[in-house]
Amino acid sequence: MPIPQGFQRAQLEVDGGQPIECAFNPQSYTVSKTNVWNFKPTTGVDLPDGEFGGGLPRRTTLSLLLDVSLLGPGESVKDLSNTLLKMMETDGGGGGGGAAPPFVTFRWGSVDLPKSVPVSLTIQYVMFHPNGEPIRATVDLELAQAEKASTASGSGTNEGQNPTTRAQRGLRVHQVRDGDSLPSIAYDAYGDATRWRSIAESNDIDNPLGLRRGTQLTIPKLD
Repeated sequence: MPIPQGFQRAQLEVDGGQPIECAFNPQSYTVSKTNVWNFKPTTGVDLPDGEFGGGLPRRTTLSLLLDVSLLGPGESVKDLSNTLLKMMETDGGGGGGGAAPPFVTFRWGSVDLPKSVPVSLTIQYVMFHPNGEPIRATVDLELAQAEKASTASGSGTNEGQNPTTRAQRGLRVHQVRDGDSLPSIAYDAYGDATRWRSIAESNDIDNPLGLRRGTQLTIPKLD
């Protein structure tokens, strides 16, 4: 796919699927982080003490460009845009269903963001062939961090982690990797490897030794 002037090659790596290549506008790259503080009004007090309620994952907003205008008549960006839409679904284009959409890693030059989950996607088609086939589209994509970053900026290679959504403890999904076991996943989630049966029961796992790489497991909240 040709890259319009001023844009750089970027790639979205989707777990269980093929990488998605696109052009990327480096002027539209936003990272945000939110912490939750709770303040309880107190009679006669103007500034009550705050209670820290925890942190939410980093949110990354990307503006991408899909363009096939120089590839000749009949070319369309439908395949690329459909791949992005499939990324938002539970099977993620990787075949088979799952408990949640797949994890995504955005890479662009020296930018190597933490493994994330897709939160929202908007595709706007802006150029067409005479028959209506779209040849250019702008894409707004929001990702939520699902794996701890190795640096304060979030760029650079990430250390190996078990990818989990960490917005709220107990409400998360874990994608099985090579070497994972139910006890190791339980230890990562709860700090107690003996609680693996809770994960097995929540995911209807009869054979705890038969975990398949890429399977997404719901991590339940313990009582």
